[in-house]
Amino acid sequence: MRTFHRSVRVLALGLALAACGDDDGTPGADAGADASADAAVPTDAAASDAGADASTAPLAGELQLVEAASPWSAGGQLLGVLSAGGFPVWQEETAREGDCRLLEQIPHFCEQYCEGVCVAENVCEPWPTYASAGALTVTGAKSGISLTPGDYGFMGANVYYWSSDVANLFDDGDPITATFAGAAVPGFSVSASGVAPLIVTSLVNDELALPNGQDVGVAWEAGAADARVRLTLNANSSGGHGSPYEAIIECDTADTGSVTIPRALVEAFPETYRWDVCAGKDCPLSTAVRYRRGSTDIAGGRFELRVGSSVSFWIIHALP
Repeated sequence: MRTFHRSVRVLALGLALAACGDDDGTPGADAGADASADAAVPTDAAASDAGADASTAPLAGELQLVEAASPWSAGGQLLGVLSAGGFPVWQEETAREGDCRLLEQIPHFCEQYCEGVCVAENVCEPWPTYASAGALTVTGAKSGISLTPGDYGFMGANVYYWSSDVANLFDDGDPITATFAGAAVPGFSVSASGVAPLIVTSLVNDELALPNGQDVGVAWEAGAADARVRLTLNANSSGGHGSPYEAIIECDTADTGSVTIPRALVEAFPETYRWDVCAGKDCPLSTAVRYRRGSTDIAGGRFELRVGSSVSFWIIHALP
């Protein structure tokens, strides 16, 4: 049994499940935050241009609806925010090769107290705040989804969140439409199609091995030509609970059935195991998500809806 203990100061960061900023996927990449172990995305999320949207408009918000399978359970999940850049991401891109990139949490110092995150020398970025677009109704799913924005963990107010024990939310190709009634942000609608369930064939016992000394291929059962798959590999948190993850490998690619993670990114990734006990830090699961997306223009840029099927798993990786 691996036990991970470290005495740290808890950092309460207002972060999202998935680091998917101005990009074209889920959470895909997990921003490193208050993400539950079976969260879909996520995590998961970052400002990836991999297979990016043709639109050059900045991201003004995002919403993701997924059928999420973890080693313990399966269910439906929805998460969304309206804010410049969408879900917040604190890691910095340090390497990119092919369809994959490495994001790392790089510490910076601020002489004055920072009510947020010190993102560069003496540069403090405040915790993000989100706007309300009023009540949200999602149609086209197998069951109706209606909610109003509220407080959600470390993320704060005006977060759209919903979950269900029922994972079968839609079939492949089902038209899903999210309609916001309007509030501080005027009302609007955005649509995307459902996807087929994702089956990752490279997993063994809910684990993905990342051996050093070689490129690493990850395989799944290929889907439709217009769908994409985002792989988000999460390291442990950089500090206490809720702090950004030390590193993320994010690969966003066409749904052809495989992606190759370059050796250089693998060997730069922190040590990661199937922790049986995780104390003082967060030891998150990683995710693979098949998704389709749609977008619409709102004040400040574009709003993106991603509809997907997510699988969560552990990463097994030793240092070189």
